Amino acid sequence: MIVPQRVRWGPVDGRPAGIRVLDEDEAEVDFIAWSALERELNQRLMPQLFSYTPAFRFEMRDHHGKTDGLVQLVNDQGDRFCDVWFGVNPGDGWAFDGLVQFGDPDADPLVWQSYQRYSDGTYRRLPSFASSLDQFKQATKGS
Repeated sequence: MIVPQRVRWGPVDGRPAGIRVLDEDEAEVDFIAWSALERELNQRLMPQLFSYTPAFRFEMRDHHGKTDGLVQLVNDQGDRFCDVWFGVNPGDGWAFDGLVQFGDPDADPLVWQSYQRYSDGTYRRLPSFASSLDQFKQATKGS
């Protein structure tokens, strides 16, 4: 049976880069290291993010002095497109929600799209501001 899962970025809890997969009591049931997670994100999540096939990639970056503290979606020149948050919602005071969020911590709204990870390694988009990240960016240009 395929079930929804809650995830959390490992370095937040002193773990290596990757996601902790948690049960309903927030106990870790699996850990997916960055090397496997990056492949999974590129194969199963990236095709859902854009209305076209862009030259973007997921990249870890240091954040506030913490190694691998943040994941960003960057273009082929390495310029940041948006941040990726695993397990927390910056629009709700950084509360844990177990979802994968895309957005900009300096923008309004903060979270542009949210996804739920499932036990088969797939991701399903939840109600979001736009059906794709490029459509959201296009709609907010100049605002």
